[in-house]
Amino acid sequence: MILQTDRLILRPQVLADASDLFAILSDPQAMRFWSRPAITRLAVVEELMREQQAAMEQGLCRYWTMQWNGHAIGSIDLSLIQEASAELGFMLHPDHWGAGLASEAVGAVIAHAFDALGLVRLAAVAQSANRAAVRVLEKNGFVLIETRPVMIADGQRKDCAFYLLTRESL
Repeated sequence: MILQTDRLILRPQVLADASDLFAILSDPQAMRFWSRPAITRLAVVEELMREQQAAMEQGLCRYWTMQWNGHAIGSIDLSLIQEASAELGFMLHPDHWGAGLASEAVGAVIAHAFDALGLVRLAAVAQSANRAAVRVLEKNGFVLIETRPVMIADGQRKDCAFYLLTRESL
């Protein structure tokens, strides 16, 4: 399913997007708030995308590439966590931070999740220090449920904010 906003095309992710996504996943600035360190090899991204493709084929997830002016600049996904509920995730290349593109993409996926997919709840998690991601979630109606320390890949504890959005709250 292709989704469109005023400035973006959100299209199903394909393996050909690997090099564009590698540009994000290998960038230490882009990855500083993720639960894993920057990826150093394209082959790792390709394997990750193959795993994501398998999950999509099983109906467990949906992954979209954010396309802007013909270029893949990020991704956004929904992972089903239980019946009628999913977790939302997104990433955007640092060259496009601050332009409202992530918020625009999140809004489109929220509408699709509630209207076309019939979901009733969306969850999201962001490191509390990632103020930009927190703003995107809150701008799109997500409500903070709790903040707690979580162990991430580098062995450090980081405060993570857990958010919820329900269809009724829109």
